Amino acid sequence: MKFENGERYYLDLIFPVFLIMSGELLIFFGHSETAMYIHALNLIFLSLSSIFIRNRIYPALMLLPLFRLLNVAMPVFFHLTLYSYVLVYAPMFIPIYLILKEKFITREEAGLTFERFWYYLPLSVSLGLALGWGEYLILKPQMLTVENDLQDIIILVLTMIIFVGVVEEFVFRSALQTVLQERIGLVSGLLLTSLIFGFMHSGYRLPLELLYVTIAGLAFGTLFWFSKSLPVIALAHGITNISLFLIAPLKQEMLPYLIIGTLFLFLFYAYALKRIRARLAI
Repeated sequence: MKFENGERYYLDLIFPVFLIMSGELLIFFGHSETAMYIHALNLIFLSLSSIFIRNRIYPALMLLPLFRLLNVAMPVFFHLTLYSYVLVYAPMFIPIYLILKEKFITREEAGLTFERFWYYLPLSVSLGLALGWGEYLILKPQMLTVENDLQDIIILVLTMIIFVGVVEEFVFRSALQTVLQERIGLVSGLLLTSLIFGFMHSGYRLPLELLYVTIAGLAFGTLFWFSKSLPVIALAHGITNISLFLIAPLKQEMLPYLIIGTLFLFLFYAYALKRIRARLAI
């Protein structure tokens, strides 16, 4: 939207983002019921606006209040927090499918490819382990598994990668970061996406957690920027939660070795690949 003086304003972007931030701040300060009204209002506004205005930002932003409303409204049938993740995240695959089907976000933009997955795999694991360890030092959560048997561990790993990792990274990186970078620039889009990502963790009501998750969002966004791969960042996000809810509470002393080991593996792999390409070019 341009005015006569040539200065550009983003009123169609500012209003829904303001509502998202306002709703999350209300949750942060303990006014969850009022926050749900704000998110519901925003969802209605974005839905109606997308009918009359062809704007890729609206479908991407719609995912945020929708996710928050599902998160709060979903009945909990299990005492285990781990199973509640599946209940909250599984319905989000429906709007994700519709966004891809209607081509608001193309498969290429969403990073639906394994083309560079193996190259970034060690870095993804190292980053996830480090971010999860850092978040553990802030939150000090208990393990999500009731018993440390193989079945519980497999369920936790699959839940964190397939449900939490894929859904959140599609919402924030594949969709939101893509459209914001197109609209307001690469760096500005990355920063705003990361800020919103941090605010969406307001339920913990810890200022340090909001700041930390914002920084984590910058790390995930940068990795997506370079890899252009949803599987890469979904794995990094999933490993972050596995580190946070399983490895750190169980064996925190293992994390430095795992982080350094996978990081060195990535550096060695990148160096070896560079040498191979150089030899082939001769």
